[in-house]
Amino acid sequence: MGILKALILASILSVSTSLTVINAAVAYPEIPQTANAQAQPAANENRLPPRVANAVRQDLSRKTGIAPGQLRITQFSRQTWPDGCLGLPDPDQFCTQALVEGWRVVVTHQDQTWVYRTNDSGSLVKLDTAASQTKDTNKLKPVPIPASELPPPLTQGMIFRAISSGGFAGLTYETVLMNDGRLMRVRIGDANDSDRSVRQISPQQLREFQRLLQRNSLSRFNGMSYPAPSGSADFITVTISSSAGTTRYADIAQNNLPQPLQQVVQAWNQITSATQ
Repeated sequence: MGILKALILASILSVSTSLTVINAAVAYPEIPQTANAQAQPAANENRLPPRVANAVRQDLSRKTGIAPGQLRITQFSRQTWPDGCLGLPDPDQFCTQALVEGWRVVVTHQDQTWVYRTNDSGSLVKLDTAASQTKDTNKLKPVPIPASELPPPLTQGMIFRAISSGGFAGLTYETVLMNDGRLMRVRIGDANDSDRSVRQISPQQLREFQRLLQRNSLSRFNGMSYPAPSGSADFITVTISSSAGTTRYADIAQNNLPQPLQQVVQAWNQITSATQ
């Protein structure tokens, strides 16, 4: 009889233990480790990669002279740009027509703000000048060219003319681009015409320069002079003319000219230097 009671008691305890284990498994199911492993990268996707931040700071430092450590990144967000130029093409730049994943980065220093567009890796960074808010400390203030100092209009066949004067020698040169691609240069006041030179640019160079003049018309700068900073010496004054107008600037200040005018000057300098 005692043995029978012991067997019955052991059976009851065995069933009770099994039910406890089943209930515990239902109440506290095992959580797969992969769920946590997959959640972490999702949080990192919206974190600005250090290489992108460094690329932006380095580029802005080169442009402004401000040390990278003084440039604070205050905002950033993931963006999908419309093309290979990140929606900010340079003049005559071909942009691949494909969506580009990247970043929009906002950088500040004191009361200035710059907005950058980058690709995903930071190998391509572009400053969005239209969205940036900066001081115009380097912006030149133009003044009108006195009517008595304006050169005569271009004559038939002329596309562009530059008259340069000043510098150490104090000489004046006139360089004219004709519609047939001839580039003619003479020294004003040279009775023997000994400094005259005639060269030829390629049809492609001629077309590209004409297209640039159409896009960046001198009409908006007509009659305006961008002088050298006060106290400057030994600079050259250049007066440029197209069919749209005449503008004058000091060569030492050409990097601070309005961007459309600066592009014309740079293209003209490339033409004249390549043919010398």
